[in-house]
Amino acid sequence: MEGARILRKLVVEGGSKIIDFDNKAFKPVPEEGIELAVDAMRRGVIYRYQPKTAEESLTAHFEKKFAEFMGVKHAVAMNSCGSAMFIALNIAGVEPGDKVLSNAFTFHAVPSVIHHARAEPVLVETTREWGIDPDDLDRKAEESGAKVFLMSYMRGHVPNLERVLEVVKKHNLIFIEDCAHAYCTYWEGKPLGTLGAIGCFSTQSSKGLSAGEGGIFITNSDEFAAKAVLYAGSYETLWKKHFNLDHDLMNELQNKIPGYSMRMHEVAAAMLLPQIDRLPTLRTIHTNNYERLESMLEGHPNIEIPKCDPRVTMFNDTMQFHLVGISREQAIQFIDVAKMEGLPMQVFGIRRNARDFRQWEYITAHKDNLPHTIENIDFAVDLSLQPHLTSENINVIGQVIIEVLEYVTN
Repeated sequence: MEGARILRKLVVEGGSKIIDFDNKAFKPVPEEGIELAVDAMRRGVIYRYQPKTAEESLTAHFEKKFAEFMGVKHAVAMNSCGSAMFIALNIAGVEPGDKVLSNAFTFHAVPSVIHHARAEPVLVETTREWGIDPDDLDRKAEESGAKVFLMSYMRGHVPNLERVLEVVKKHNLIFIEDCAHAYCTYWEGKPLGTLGAIGCFSTQSSKGLSAGEGGIFITNSDEFAAKAVLYAGSYETLWKKHFNLDHDLMNELQNKIPGYSMRMHEVAAAMLLPQIDRLPTLRTIHTNNYERLESMLEGHPNIEIPKCDPRVTMFNDTMQFHLVGISREQAIQFIDVAKMEGLPMQVFGIRRNARDFRQWEYITAHKDNLPHTIENIDFAVDLSLQPHLTSENINVIGQVIIEVLEYVTN
């Protein structure tokens, strides 16, 4: 790589880019999904409950297929992961003023959901590998008296879940998993989203399943599934257009649960339905690319790539690494020069980043003293690795990262 640097001027030096691809380009919808979506639009059958039966509903079939893929009893499709988490908090009994434990390092949609429920986030510290700190979780569960724990697997990073689940049991917490970044991610072979009472997934464009927007609520609880369907906006007896619901329970709960109009529609479900089968293939592509890039970057004096717990199997659709041995000004320069090279990245703790808790001024916890989280986001680089990237693309990305680091440190 040092030889390549000598031969090539960077763009900032008057040279030319060698990146001719977009590492962040989102996945296209499979042709089958496009055909199903166009057919639904041509037929004018777009509303979630417009089909006459569950058998005729694309959304119902998507829910059923995703539940089977995850190995759970129920999946309820919604208009966003935020909606799924908001409904989960309602089902957990969160009321205005209640405290809810959550990650200090996550996307601002998570504290926003807690704010939406008019509850108060209690932010828990972050480890070097960007998972939640189980020891700080234990302390803050004790101090706050919170009974609900909404944990995000931010960028697919998984903490020591053995310890986390010990804390959940010790404090009798209702555990809700935010799996927006955790498709095909496993703890000791068990899929994330199935370890707590409720799992919430995103189908926003950058995620493993992609429909622009959307979310999925999963659970093994008949009661939670029934309430989720009603909170999402089923009314009268429209819940009959879902598979596997307990009809006696639905009749009992009908009109006791408000409807928040958070349903998924048929066109989104059409796009998503054929994508479930490709998830394992995507994980293989992501993992191969991640490992190739990791082999190029590990050992660099200015890069630290923390290793995940060996009990974790990750999706690997992004890479994060710490910049070490450089100043904040050099970190900013690294991001700016790399962008000029056609490689957009971000540092979580620099500029107005929605993943930096200090920017969440709508909650009082943005002023909390969280030194470990600050230390672990201030120089943390975030790189998207979408599945269209080839091994040669990955080689070029690694080369550019090393060249740019050499430029900013010399």
